[in-house]
Amino acid sequence: MAYSKVLFFYILVIFLYFATIKAQNSPFFLKRNCSPKVTTTNSLFQSNLMTLLSSLSSKATGNIEFYNFTVTGINPSDSVYGLFMCRGDVPSMVCHECIDDAIKQLSSLCSFSKQAVIWYNECMLRYSDYYFFSTADKSGFSLTNTADVSNTKAFIRLLLPFMNQTADEAARPLSGVKNKKFATTETRVSESETLYCLAQCTPDLSPNDCRTCLNSAIEELPLCCNGKVGGRYLYPSCNVRYELYPFYRSNDVTSPNDLAPQTNGSKLDDRFSQDPFYLSYNCSSNQNTISSKNFKLLLTDLSSNAARGLKFHTSNVVDTVYGLFMCRGDLQTHLCAACVINATDQIYSKCLSSPEGIIWYSHCLVRYSSQYVTHNMETRPMYRDINITNHSIPDQNLFTSTLSNQLSELANKTGNNDVKYMTNSLKLNDKQTLYTLEQCSPNLSNQECISCLNDVISRAIPWSFLGSVGGRIIYPSCNLRFELFQFYMEAGDEDQPPGIPSPLSRNTEKRTIIFIVVSIIILVILFSIGYYFLKRRGRKSRRTILRENFGEESATLEPLQFDWMVIEAATNNFSIDNYIGKGGFGEVYKGILFDGREVAIKRLSERSKQGIEEFKNEVLLIAKLQHRNLVTFIGFCLEQHEKILIYEFVPNKSLDYFLFDSQQQKLLTWIERFNIIGGIARGILYLHEHSRLKVIHRDLKPSNILLDENMIPKISDFGLARIVEISQDERSTKRIVGTYGYISPEYAMLGQFSEKSDVYSFGVMILEIVAGKKNISSSAPQSVVDGLLNYVWRQWMDETPLSILDPNIKGDYSKSEVIKCIQIGLLCVQHDPDARPSMVTIVSYLSSYSIELPAPHEPAFFLRSKTYSKALIQESSSTQSANAYTSSLLSTNEMSASIFLPR
Repeated sequence: MAYSKVLFFYILVIFLYFATIKAQNSPFFLKRNCSPKVTTTNSLFQSNLMTLLSSLSSKATGNIEFYNFTVTGINPSDSVYGLFMCRGDVPSMVCHECIDDAIKQLSSLCSFSKQAVIWYNECMLRYSDYYFFSTADKSGFSLTNTADVSNTKAFIRLLLPFMNQTADEAARPLSGVKNKKFATTETRVSESETLYCLAQCTPDLSPNDCRTCLNSAIEELPLCCNGKVGGRYLYPSCNVRYELYPFYRSNDVTSPNDLAPQTNGSKLDDRFSQDPFYLSYNCSSNQNTISSKNFKLLLTDLSSNAARGLKFHTSNVVDTVYGLFMCRGDLQTHLCAACVINATDQIYSKCLSSPEGIIWYSHCLVRYSSQYVTHNMETRPMYRDINITNHSIPDQNLFTSTLSNQLSELANKTGNNDVKYMTNSLKLNDKQTLYTLEQCSPNLSNQECISCLNDVISRAIPWSFLGSVGGRIIYPSCNLRFELFQFYMEAGDEDQPPGIPSPLSRNTEKRTIIFIVVSIIILVILFSIGYYFLKRRGRKSRRTILRENFGEESATLEPLQFDWMVIEAATNNFSIDNYIGKGGFGEVYKGILFDGREVAIKRLSERSKQGIEEFKNEVLLIAKLQHRNLVTFIGFCLEQHEKILIYEFVPNKSLDYFLFDSQQQKLLTWIERFNIIGGIARGILYLHEHSRLKVIHRDLKPSNILLDENMIPKISDFGLARIVEISQDERSTKRIVGTYGYISPEYAMLGQFSEKSDVYSFGVMILEIVAGKKNISSSAPQSVVDGLLNYVWRQWMDETPLSILDPNIKGDYSKSEVIKCIQIGLLCVQHDPDARPSMVTIVSYLSSYSIELPAPHEPAFFLRSKTYSKALIQESSSTQSANAYTSSLLSTNEMSASIFLPR
């Protein structure tokens, strides 16, 4: 049974892994957020969630771009609210496919989350356990194009007015367009460039709320996308985007440029004009006609073969009309079929009276003629989408030479490739990559394919007047495209290349597919049954373990409990690449949860005889604490011999790394040091006075102060912390724990600890931050008094306090701030605990320049005798410290050394 459980979880992890990779490798997937607020298996909320997603999926099959729905539970907490919205320019078929994929992803990867949202290029889907309809949610993210503009300030001044104009149009209610808050604009910004802007809100927002949401998104563009030729900002309720290429389908259909054949028809029907992948069509003006019946039979045969999964096919009807279709080589078969079916429908209605015609889509082309052309190389008619200027652009010489070499090399490779389809990418610089694609009809010979592509390169591309860094040219027999963004799918994501399988191979394919489908269905049923029983047994076992360890608190802690399988997946099975460091508690790893959050994972060593009680203490304590200057607790795992603590991942290292590493000291300016002192003080004040519990940390030191990306300090490691009564000023213990050099004398000698014990440790840290030196040096002789405190006191009495300042501090610093911090530090380390200031008073000292501080008394010096060091047991384990410095603890007892590696 144990083997089956391991096998099942292994398969499940693999499935989730590949599901995630598949979604994120899709060129249309953008981002997914799964809330840490979770539900349980077979809960009423989860049942209601499945009902909601089913309703959203069924509604997406119709011509509906936006839909919201509510499934009401017996209790308010069981209700679930959801909606989907497709981009305003996508056809219903694309909308349905996008929503269907979004539902599959959320069902598999966020099924236990009470809130989730997923974004694609074409759609967005969201659900929550609270009512969010008609409300602008502004928790967003940005994406940018890698290419840079030449003049950032000028481009931003140009962009913002057009984006605001687009937002105005999107928010403005339009007659005849019910609830559609979507708009696009196109503006010529130079002779060779056009700016394309898009704005959209969920239609349930009022015009005012929509405009407010879009305004917030537009305000983010200079921050997130400054200097980029394209970018977007997306909220759950609205989004904006701009590019220098047409990324959406315009409502106005324009014919190809003047070098491409003109279409005979000024306007297309509305459904046709809204297809985002349509490019152009051409019908011959020859007076000859073909039978409409034969024409229809030909197109029916083409579309039916596309539906069978072919990507290229030629056909004819009684030698009177000939035709073919070809899909882009990376296209999935169901998208190829959809493109060909749409193309055959449109070309029939547009070219019925013409003896030959062709229609181009981004994903496919369909062609027919009354002449035998299906096996001939044809270069006319042509479709071209490239900006052309009226003059030469010298600055593009390097780009055009690079591009021409790439296209020529790729033409030879394409011609000699069996499937006549090739792509390539070339890194131009640190921020730009050139992507190229070339394709020929598979029925051409190798030389015909190369000749066709060389004709495109030499004759159809206006090299001297190339006004863009992207474009495409399509002949009936070959085509190419180049861009500075990836417009095709990678080799591992496409279906099989175009070709015509034999009837025998098609029958074999069918039998293989049927066998695979039936096998998968049986395995899913068996695994579902096994998973259900394993979850029941596992849940009971985990609850029992939780109750045995935490008693009455187990019910409140259950939502914070993570499965061991999730921890293994997050750390890549505790890979050495994810290893951060090691402390007294055990090893620390970086992990990435399924919802994308980066976390730090502390794993208690199975062989460690210390840390079990600290583990329970930390879970019970820090789960109830929340403050900007405390490290955020995410959850824990408690299964059999494994004990795991999960915290937010803090990217910078611990404070001692910056203070005591000789190569890093210069990185901390005085302003940063002063802000760190203030942040630590506010965190301790919260523990002592403002949290629901009165907490004494008992192990405050620089290695337990983590620094985030903005150098904001966060207090960590609460394994030794103790909760005391709000009215209680002091407690005693026979077990002395802490770190030598930071522990107060009354605690070390008498076992008495209070808030003033933390104040003493904080005072030592202040003086270390100012001086850049440790209070206790491992090289100092055992018989001397505390080094740094003694030195600071002497300088203070000699009235030369500024000589204490770390010489690595360069540039401007406030002398009054330095002296004030030294004075506060000396006040905190006074021998008499009652003489030390409270954290409330310390914070007021730091934040005010008018308060006069009292004169400090002599610090609490004491000999570092063996008797004293034997009283100490160092049990600290920095949560995420990654210090190259190896802490040397001066004790003759069982104190464990903390070893850290750089991240």
